[in-house]
Amino acid sequence: MAPANHSGDETYLEAFMDHISTVPAELRRNLDLMKDLDQTSSTLLQEMTQRQQAYVAQVEEKIVSNLEVIDGKGVVIVPKVDPTDREKEEGKKKKGKSKEASKTLTEPVVVIPTTEEFLRFVHDAEEMAKIRALQTDCLQQAEEKVAISQQTYAIVDNICRRLDSDLREMEKLLLTSGEFQTMSTGKPNDLAAIQAPGTADWILAKVISFDPATRMYNLSDEDVESSKVFNLPESEVIILGGLRSLRTGDVVYAVYPDTTSFYKGTVSQAPRKSAGGGSVVMISFMDDHDENGITYDKAVQMKHIMLPPS
Repeated sequence: MAPANHSGDETYLEAFMDHISTVPAELRRNLDLMKDLDQTSSTLLQEMTQRQQAYVAQVEEKIVSNLEVIDGKGVVIVPKVDPTDREKEEGKKKKGKSKEASKTLTEPVVVIPTTEEFLRFVHDAEEMAKIRALQTDCLQQAEEKVAISQQTYAIVDNICRRLDSDLREMEKLLLTSGEFQTMSTGKPNDLAAIQAPGTADWILAKVISFDPATRMYNLSDEDVESSKVFNLPESEVIILGGLRSLRTGDVVYAVYPDTTSFYKGTVSQAPRKSAGGGSVVMISFMDDHDENGITYDKAVQMKHIMLPPS
């Protein structure tokens, strides 16, 4: 899938949705293929296992039925003597007939076969060929499943990479337009916005310390008349100073002059450099009109402003 170019009114979200529009069908197709391969390979594996077990049983039967180990002379294997031949032999002994023939029957030739000779004796070429064919088929099925799995992983990985790229580009765009504030780990003495415990109010606080292991902040209330200290998780703390730019009409939360509390307002004048350093923004706070219903804009330092918390 080739990256889409952003033009006109096309948004990153629209481009991304278009990019992944065929992905569900591709993933479903691959998963169905893997399911079919699982069923086929399971049948092949079962048949192969049964044939292998039958082959081993056949070899054992052939050894037990046709060969005999002679004790006292090492581990040697000789052809078994037919029981009827033994009966005839005993009869000849009693009658004193054919002593040489009796000797032949009672003293079989001891043979120590080589490994190759023994394998030839127990080997069933036709059955072994079937087993090896099944092994080849099972291996081929497994390799196909691996290939489809890798293809599926590549599809998902491609989406994740595309999403990461789009998010980076979107962040740059929002930073440029002033619609995004960067979030960073606070350091001691950094200013932060926190929600006063048990209320919906946001207040100004200062970072005392941050524990990277627990991701917990220790903060002090910036109200000079308060000695409160707060221990809050990172998710409940907004480190200030991340806003890069603001435009007229942007809705923000800003510290009302001579307080340490945040109130909702609208940017009436874009940031401008102040004589004492830093930037100042003119804010029109909600419900801040006088007895005549007139609302006066207030100057607020950029470092005391944040976007509305979600």
